[in-house]
Amino acid sequence: MNWTQLGFEQGTWLNPPERQETSPDRLAFDVTRGTDFWRQTHYGFTRASGHALLMDVPRLFAAEITFGGAFTGKYEQAGFLLWVDESQWIKFGIEFADGLPNLAAVVTRGASDWSMAPAPDVDRLRIRLTVTPTAAILHAKVAQGWQILRVADFTFDTARLGPMACAPETGGLSVVFEDFRIGPVPEEPLYING
Repeated sequence: MNWTQLGFEQGTWLNPPERQETSPDRLAFDVTRGTDFWRQTHYGFTRASGHALLMDVPRLFAAEITFGGAFTGKYEQAGFLLWVDESQWIKFGIEFADGLPNLAAVVTRGASDWSMAPAPDVDRLRIRLTVTPTAAILHAKVAQGWQILRVADFTFDTARLGPMACAPETGGLSVVFEDFRIGPVPEEPLYING
C-alpha cells in the first residue's frame, strides 16, 4: 500500500495540553485531568475537552498510528479522533475501564455509543481507521494480526483526524504517538491480514 507519512508538526490542536513535545515523527504530551469526548448517552453530559492534534483528511482514506501510555486510571484513554464537529466524531484506541485496559471505540452521531473488547498486553499499540464511501472501519494490531473492532455507519463531507487522549477522572497520564501515516482505501478494507 502507498503510505504517506504525516508529520505531527502539521497538526492543529483541539484543546492543547499544557506540556507537549512535537517533532515530525513523534508526539508526546501530558493529559489534563477532567478532559473527555462524550455526548449525552447514559451519563447525560456533553464534553469536547479532550486533547487532539488534528489534520485535514480526504473523504476516503486509510490511516494508521502507533501509541502508548501507562493507562491505570479510570477512563484514561488514547488513540485516534476523527472529528467532523461536536455532534459527529469517532474516537478509538485504548481505554482503561472496569480495572482493565480495553480496546474501545465511541461513535457519535448526535449521541455517543461505546463498545469495548479486551486489549492485548502491549506497551505500544498500532491502530488503523479506514473510511469507505459507506462506513468507518476500525482495526487494532494484535499478536495474531489485525483485529476488527468496529464497522460503523459514518459518512461526512469534510473531517480532521489525529492522535487524541483524555483523562476524565485522573491526572498523570502521559502518552506518546509515532508513525502516523495515511494512504488510499485498500482493495479489501475489512479483512486486512492477507
